[in-house]
Amino acid sequence: MAQTWNRYESLLLFDPDLGTEATEELVQRTRGFVTNEGGRLIKTDRWGVRATAFELKGRSKAYYLLLEFAGPIQAARELDRRLNLVDTVLKFQTIKLADRIDPDGLPDEEDLGLAEPAAGAAPAGEASAPEAPEGAAAETGAPAPEEKTDGDGGA
Repeated sequence: MAQTWNRYESLLLFDPDLGTEATEELVQRTRGFVTNEGGRLIKTDRWGVRATAFELKGRSKAYYLLLEFAGPIQAARELDRRLNLVDTVLKFQTIKLADRIDPDGLPDEEDLGLAEPAAGAAPAGEASAPEAPEGAAAETGAPAPEEKTDGDGGA
């Protein structure tokens, strides 16, 4: 009888003061927790150091890592068990995305490196709306946005 596979996503927050080499070693160890239990990694997305919404173990920043993987339930349980034992993991959460999936239909692994923000890009958490080219409002029939003033009559 074949094992039932599920698809999971884990968001992990590591100590931001580890340094590049130690952080990468921890990422590789975490990936190994999944593969050693017969799981298969689908995506590894390194978000880098970001501010947290609240303090975790006295820290207001953390290194964020998003893992998407598939495997038997033991792979997710073992990942959670081992992450609880690692002192440099500030917080993590694993959720099931889909159950009873076909392992042969999974996409190849995608390993996304740390995306460097482009020059002039908005900082994390401050997404800016895409700008429409001039005259676009007139072409679509939408009203033009009103200009904001500071209330001094434009002087």
